[in-house]
Amino acid sequence: MGQVTSQLLLPVGLKDTESFESFIPGKNQQVCHHLLNLFEEHTNKNIEHWLTYLFADTGVGKSHLLYASCLQAEYVNVTCVYFSFKEKQQMSPDVLQSLEHYQLICFDDIEYLDGEQDWQEAIFNLINRVKEKGDSCMVITGNQTPQKLTLQLPDLISRLSWGTSFQVHSLTDEQRQEALIVKASHRGLNMSRDVARYLVTHWQRDMPALIQSLDILDEKSLQQQRKLTIPFVKDTLLL
Repeated sequence: MGQVTSQLLLPVGLKDTESFESFIPGKNQQVCHHLLNLFEEHTNKNIEHWLTYLFADTGVGKSHLLYASCLQAEYVNVTCVYFSFKEKQQMSPDVLQSLEHYQLICFDDIEYLDGEQDWQEAIFNLINRVKEKGDSCMVITGNQTPQKLTLQLPDLISRLSWGTSFQVHSLTDEQRQEALIVKASHRGLNMSRDVARYLVTHWQRDMPALIQSLDILDEKSLQQQRKLTIPFVKDTLLL
């Protein structure tokens, strides 16, 4: 178990910022409520929602919700493991052995298992073990509904359909602005509504790109000791 724990870790730098508090829910209030309720089920030792599947295009917030769930697990002393299948190249499916002993199991980007028969079988078997054991929750994300995933193991698609599914909805432009302001605040930056509006209007609208712009602005503002003004943003990002 120690080896598995060291291999499957929350990405560095995200624990403190990607929380439920910093997630702007928009139309995703029900998803947030459901994920937080999983911890109540652990407290009450009554696991009803043992499998949750979240689907959406990239850049909408699925990974943020998994990171937030892992951070919440740390707060309430629920054992947790996270893994993105984007990172599977350096590992073998054997890494999934015994993960049913964690109370919360978060798997990101299951669409990356397309063509990976061994990995698909390993996930299928893990889902069966989790269901049989009855005291763990799994949260899995993908870019499509289970039925539309390009996975070659029909039994795995069937298992993914057993759980509670939610579509994660994208934010409006106003909600993206709010998200930028919140994320800037978590970095100790003061971003005005005008600057946030300028970024959403003149930069790419998906949240990963907006967060990337915030990374650049954070570094440059620290180096140059400048505030986040529209002229500074325009010069720094060459807009």
